Amino acid sequence: MAKKRQATGNSDPDADSPNAEEKHDAQKGLSQGAWVAIGTIAAALITGTVAVLTHVLPTASPSPAPTITSSTPTPPPTPGPSRPLITTADAIAGKWSGTAKDSNGTAFQITLDVRNSCALKERCGSISVSHVPCEGEVFLEKVEGDDFEFHVSNFYGRSNRDVCQPGAGEHFRLRPDGKLAYSTTYEPEAQGILTRIEN
Repeated sequence: MAKKRQATGNSDPDADSPNAEEKHDAQKGLSQGAWVAIGTIAAALITGTVAVLTHVLPTASPSPAPTITSSTPTPPPTPGPSRPLITTADAIAGKWSGTAKDSNGTAFQITLDVRNSCALKERCGSISVSHVPCEGEVFLEKVEGDDFEFHVSNFYGRSNRDVCQPGAGEHFRLRPDGKLAYSTTYEPEAQGILTRIEN
């Protein structure tokens, strides 16, 4: 059991010793002045660190947009990944047959055979018209929207070599009803409708 201390004028028995004040301060912790000094030093360290980092690390500044003038060439657009680079005649692939009439009033039979995966400037198949007659190979010349233009050459079979001339101008367009509209851009101009007879 602990003994009761004798009540005296001073409750601290070490109060009269020479180191009593130092012990008292040590027990209380740091003084208010010490805390102010520590806070000031910490603030100075943070400010110094920020100043050093600001000068050492590069700043991220937005690069200015290039100014395009009339003498600056515009870069060509890059093709997107979803757009095919090669145009084919797949939309009208198959065997077609029908009748056409030219601007002189002459009606004739026409047949067209287009293979799958036929690209621009490639041999795509064959064409024949009955009234000349001409039988030749077709090459995909140009595609504009839903219009397919073919170049005809390499005439064979019963073709009239004096009349059949190689060249472009044979146009075909797939109609909403599934038939093929035919037209020419050379004289005499002709127009007709073909029906698919084989895929």
